Amino acid sequence: MYLITYGTRPELIKLFPLINKMRELGVIHKTLFTGQHKDLISEFENLTHEPDFVLKDVMVHGQSINNLISRIINQSHEIVNDLDCKVIVQGDAASTFAMALSGYNNNKEVIHLEAGLRTYNIKSPFPEEGFRKMISQISSVHLCPTNRSVENLQSENIFNNVFLVGNTIVDSCEYILNNGKTNNQLKTLAEQNAPYYLCTLHRRENIKYYETMWNQLNVISENKNILYIKHPSVPQSAKYLNKNIIQLDPLSYQDMVHLINHSDGIISDSGGLQEEAICLEKNILVCRNTSERPETIDYGYGKLVHSNILDNIDFLENKKKVKIKSNPYGNKVVDKILNTLDNVS
Repeated sequence: MYLITYGTRPELIKLFPLINKMRELGVIHKTLFTGQHKDLISEFENLTHEPDFVLKDVMVHGQSINNLISRIINQSHEIVNDLDCKVIVQGDAASTFAMALSGYNNNKEVIHLEAGLRTYNIKSPFPEEGFRKMISQISSVHLCPTNRSVENLQSENIFNNVFLVGNTIVDSCEYILNNGKTNNQLKTLAEQNAPYYLCTLHRRENIKYYETMWNQLNVISENKNILYIKHPSVPQSAKYLNKNIIQLDPLSYQDMVHLINHSDGIISDSGGLQEEAICLEKNILVCRNTSERPETIDYGYGKLVHSNILDNIDFLENKKKVKIKSNPYGNKVVDKILNTLDNVS
């Protein structure tokens, strides 16, 4: 039996196609929600079923990452210990690391989905780079999204049970484009403000650069509409962004896919948005110095600009004229994952 675990939106975005396929095929599994993003369940209610286990009160205002991880480990211990299961974790969030460690400490096999991502800068992104490297050390199976990810693990002398399967974001985007539900008011907003750039900024390592970037967005907004998705960890944006920029509260993932798909490009320090940029064929200015997703840059859809948005804004207008022949993240990824797990079980 598999115990599929998640705690944040990025994790569930990558996992819901796998959960659904397992249910469709009758693969025995249970799901565990660690409880970071409390609205997550309702947001995905039309995409997948409710979790079998939900941890309670793991989020406490102002708590440290250490406290969060310890709460998840302590609360999940009895569940994981009592189940005869293999623990599936996704990505590099605090919940990912906590559940991987909980599984390992309970002598369960840990299966890491989206394994092998690296920037080789332990401070960027922080703390995700550290989490993903530590997860690799305690995982039994490594499901890699790209050849680069496989090579990263091999360079760290991790060779056993390393498999190239692709990135489930391919399945997620395809499903949502065909079946997702988008808020009608948001659709109207997008239509009324087209053409527009979509922007979101939230990285810890960018804190001292936000004001500089916001000022540049103000200049850009004089000639181009910008839809700016606010982030709870960066509440100061409302103070610095001018009235030309439309600021939106955090959106459901289904609404976010709609805005990306109808945008003229993306400005962001997000990791996941670099993947959607390829899947939805949008250019993205990556407001970071490094990326664990070099495919976006290699395929011409992304450009690393750190805090220098204004001087690179033409990159969003110079859209690719030729579609990529094949997505570097693969296709029918969930099917490949299930075939791989069946062969290693």
